[in-house]
Amino acid sequence: MKTDHRKVGRTLFVWMFILGFLLVSCSGNNPSEPAVTDVPTAVATATPEEPDTLTICLGEEPQSLYLYGNSTQAMWSVLEAIYDGPIDIQNNTQVPVILDELPSVENGGVQLQSAAVTQGDRVANIQGDVVALEKGVKVFPEGCTSPTCAVEWDGVTELKLVQMSATFNLLPGLLWSDGQPLTAQDSVYSFQLSADPETAVSKINLHRTAEYVAVNDLTVKWTGIPGYLTMRPGNFFWIPQPKHLMESLTADQLNSADITNKTPVGWGAYQIAEWIPGSEIRLTRNPNYFRADEGLPKFDQVVYRFLSALPESDLSPMVNGECDIMDPSTGLEDQIQSVRELELAGDLKSYFGQGPTWEGINFGIKPASYDEVYNPYEDRQDFFSDLRMRQAFAYCTDRDKIIKDVLFSQSQIPPTYLPVSHPLAVEGLPVIAYDADKGSQLLDEVGWKDTDNDSTTPRVARGVEQVFNDTLLSVTFSLTDTTQHREIADIVVKSMQECGIEVTPQFMQVSDLLAAGPDGVLFGRKFDLAELPWSSGNVPSCFLYSSTEIPSEKNSWLGTKYGGANLTGYTNAEYDAACETLLSAGLDQDSLNAANSQTQQMLANDLPMLPLFYHIKAMVSRVDLCGLSMDTSSRSPLNQIEKLELSTSCPTE
Repeated sequence: MKTDHRKVGRTLFVWMFILGFLLVSCSGNNPSEPAVTDVPTAVATATPEEPDTLTICLGEEPQSLYLYGNSTQAMWSVLEAIYDGPIDIQNNTQVPVILDELPSVENGGVQLQSAAVTQGDRVANIQGDVVALEKGVKVFPEGCTSPTCAVEWDGVTELKLVQMSATFNLLPGLLWSDGQPLTAQDSVYSFQLSADPETAVSKINLHRTAEYVAVNDLTVKWTGIPGYLTMRPGNFFWIPQPKHLMESLTADQLNSADITNKTPVGWGAYQIAEWIPGSEIRLTRNPNYFRADEGLPKFDQVVYRFLSALPESDLSPMVNGECDIMDPSTGLEDQIQSVRELELAGDLKSYFGQGPTWEGINFGIKPASYDEVYNPYEDRQDFFSDLRMRQAFAYCTDRDKIIKDVLFSQSQIPPTYLPVSHPLAVEGLPVIAYDADKGSQLLDEVGWKDTDNDSTTPRVARGVEQVFNDTLLSVTFSLTDTTQHREIADIVVKSMQECGIEVTPQFMQVSDLLAAGPDGVLFGRKFDLAELPWSSGNVPSCFLYSSTEIPSEKNSWLGTKYGGANLTGYTNAEYDAACETLLSAGLDQDSLNAANSQTQQMLANDLPMLPLFYHIKAMVSRVDLCGLSMDTSSRSPLNQIEKLELSTSCPTE
């Protein structure tokens, strides 16, 4: 049977954004007690030695540590100790670790040249898609880095496109943990390995690359395909892999080899000494660590203990000292109350972060049955095309209670889809507070009347545009069947009932909720209200509400590019134009900022979805551990593992 690759791509896209909850805890080992020596002539207490082992409890045993394998939170908790960088993400900003600096136009590391292209050549359009050049393709011509000067090729005129390159310089003297030099050739080898068809890794950045070569032992140069521009050239530095240890094996062999899956070699603070299946991974100090002269790392050993067998409510390993850290893979976001109580008792230190995943209620503004023509005799009544209705539902949803009762006040209501810490987050966006009286006033204004003066019964339509009189204000609410979602649904049902809105939850399995259109509830656009999590990336996800991404029969229920993500059916021509500008900003930061502000303002005003909360990431440690923090933009909160130390007084972080 022939595979529909577009549907496969859409499924992968969706699962990239859906967040699974890990309902597991951890256990660990007991630290040794300091010895006391008896002296005949006096009684003396020996000074305890600083513990030399850091024990990190993981919620699961990594299936693999292969850079090009299946990425998991537990895997990266370990790899942060083996690979230091090469580029860290701190507060959504790239920070070089083993590079002297990140290339930019300002420092000369990014160069822009001209490249002649002809019909059929592989180029990038202004949104970064790799396409064959043909008439009608919109591109950045030579000398152009902004959407204001982009051109649509006429298929005849001689054309030269801007071509971007970036140069990366490694720090001198870097060594692999086995003592061999780490060179630019190791990064090029990693690039070649990732390009191999047998290596199961995303090829998106490979397709945008014309050339990736070692200029010398310390310098790598990336050249993009003609027309491709990026404000984050650091995305195009491939994480080095030890060519001297791996080049004798094929890409297919490396998929299952111990050298990649069990004992990867790095340049970071630690190296793998032992992996005991089902129990732990033990790492020891890397004698060739490039920051050793700074006194790093602080611990001699790190032990990663696998504790997935414990009941989810068991935090005793943290309390009794068997764990020094319980990382986010242990699912602590489901134990916030217990964590806070133990912190108040002085038994542990907690770390909470918000995003980048957020959750919201999507309005079924335009069901798929409306696509040809809205027929009130056959279709669901038009509840949500009137903005005042969506505003009323916002006023009637007690989002503060969800934050307080379900998330124990560790999250907040998102204005749109970016975490408040994101550098592109827009300040001052309106967030409608819970106010059942205002919601009820709006419903009255639209024509939904409380005919029996009983808010516990649903309102009735009296002169509502595009809705039959006597229609009850009763809607369904589709969401996955989890403990958290049941708690949220209970609050939504009760708070909306105060306004005379009847809400009936429909709890579904993830596979059923996300089934492809036309049959699926979400992607077939067959819902009234639906709760769904999405995750924000480096570039604002305005495409989630672009009209081109409305799944329908005309586009095989896949939208035009992003898998038919606009489930609501929301349409706004001004929004579409601003989103296109945002996604095709080239190197024009001003255009990106303006378009980003415009799209987020329109979403906050138009409410195609009602943001509920940011997902929480949680971690705990012993109270005297210093140097740990929770940055949800990083791949792991352990990216500063080399700096962790014990102290009775941690410096302000």
